[in-house]
Amino acid sequence: MFVLKLIAKIVMLPAVVTVTLVQWIMMFLVGFSSVIFNLLAGLFLLVAVLSYLMGLSAGAEAVKMIIAGFVIFMIPVAGDAVVTAVTALNMGMRNFIRS
Repeated sequence: MFVLKLIAKIVMLPAVVTVTLVQWIMMFLVGFSSVIFNLLAGLFLLVAVLSYLMGLSAGAEAVKMIIAGFVIFMIPVAGDAVVTAVTALNMGMRNFIRS
């Protein structure tokens, strides 16, 4: 049993390295995109509120722009959930190697 577990740990090592690299790349992409998408969502909110206050759009159109901004804001949040799942997988594999 010990030999099989040792072989599984040796085979698991390249997978841990690969998952770690994927995690780092995904964290960078989510962090970079969150800045861009949050600025874009803020711009949608600003345009919606100001156009409603200045009378350039009706209330329904302003609400549609606010909803579109919220959807854009939620894209990095969904990406963060995926990064969390990859991190949990990585930690599980690392704990298996350490055991």
